[in-house]
Amino acid sequence: MGGGRRRHRPRAAARPGPDRDLRAAAPRGRHGRRDRRPARAAPATRRLPAGAPGGAAVTDDRGRDAAEAVTWGVRVAAAWSWRLILIGLGVYVLADIFGRVQLVALSFVIALFLTAILHPLERRISAVIGRPRSLSAMLALLFGLAVLTGVGYFVGWQINTHSDQLGNQITQFVDETKKWLQTGPLHLKSSDLDKITKNITHTIQAHQGELISGAIATVRTVVEFLTALLLILFATFFLLRDGEQVWRWVLRLLPRTAQARVDVAGRVGWHTLGGYMRGQLLIALFHGVTVTILLFVLRVPLAGALGVLIFLGSFIPLVGLTVAGALCVAVTILEHGLTAGIVIAIAIVVLVQVEGHVLQPWIMSRSVAVHPLAIALAVITGTTLAGIVGALLAVPFVAFVNSTVSALRRATVVVAPDVQHGDPIEPDGPVNVQVPEGPA
Repeated sequence: MGGGRRRHRPRAAARPGPDRDLRAAAPRGRHGRRDRRPARAAPATRRLPAGAPGGAAVTDDRGRDAAEAVTWGVRVAAAWSWRLILIGLGVYVLADIFGRVQLVALSFVIALFLTAILHPLERRISAVIGRPRSLSAMLALLFGLAVLTGVGYFVGWQINTHSDQLGNQITQFVDETKKWLQTGPLHLKSSDLDKITKNITHTIQAHQGELISGAIATVRTVVEFLTALLLILFATFFLLRDGEQVWRWVLRLLPRTAQARVDVAGRVGWHTLGGYMRGQLLIALFHGVTVTILLFVLRVPLAGALGVLIFLGSFIPLVGLTVAGALCVAVTILEHGLTAGIVIAIAIVVLVQVEGHVLQPWIMSRSVAVHPLAIALAVITGTTLAGIVGALLAVPFVAFVNSTVSALRRATVVVAPDVQHGDPIEPDGPVNVQVPEGPA
């Protein structure tokens, strides 16, 4: 018996029964296992008395969960509400932090935009001279400074040369306006004009203290401007030299599961920002050169300075070119009369149409196109938050956010986040990520 083999009896087939049928019909989970969780009891029912109206069974809701009574629409609205509240709270906190460090934040943003413009030049210089990157970044930055310095010197020379002539024209215009007020349809008396002049003088004397305070504030503004200028130059140099390392440091602050997708979206947004800034630079240059040539032909004083004003105004969509053009028209009317002013006004209108129907579709791709309503809201918001600088930076920021969010939504990442990518603007090698094509 001890050395014999143990014979295994075949297991008898399970007999069908009510318990067996219930187990077979039990719901199964994600991996095919039976769900052993206790089933939720159905609501109890009770019968009404025989004489009660209706005589039907009534469901007793005392055993149900209160959350089950909330409709699907209310649940969706609640989910959206608390998420929107968190987003609004985050935006408020960021805006408060931005307001406290506005000088530093604006300086860094301007440095980012300058880097987007100068980076192709830095790459070409680096390809010619090779290493180190510090030399190519310094040469690109010096080139940008030389261009800005040359433009500033030209504007100063124009103002210094034609200031006396323009001052005489303004004096003559004021005298003609005073004469028109006396002999025109208003028929103002000389005593009335003298009273207006005295009121203006009295107002200036009464607010003399405020004017002095304003002068002190102007000195403080100059100091802040110089500080911001140094910070912009410092940040631009290091972004040109170490932009890739800075971007990788930012990625390491994020969870590893989100690094690859944010990397793709950030590179797409950076490419869009660079394309927008360089395209807008070409459009503004076209406007400035065209208006300057026309003003020189009409012999308008400060033609070069007004052309630079048109160039800067072109960076503010919808309103910048219009406001700068209105100033050009006013100066032209002072110098050469109404006819020449009308010619300049027509030229400004033609330039606006050429920009909207020819230059924008040709120079800029569809990926940086932003709806006019979004542009208007962005310009107003930027002006409210940071003045003229905010108006200049608002639309590029909206274009960057638009392309980044779209790429983040559509990106399909097929690589680990530790793979070494190339440059954040134009990768040196094949970047093993997939971004679906289409307008951003």
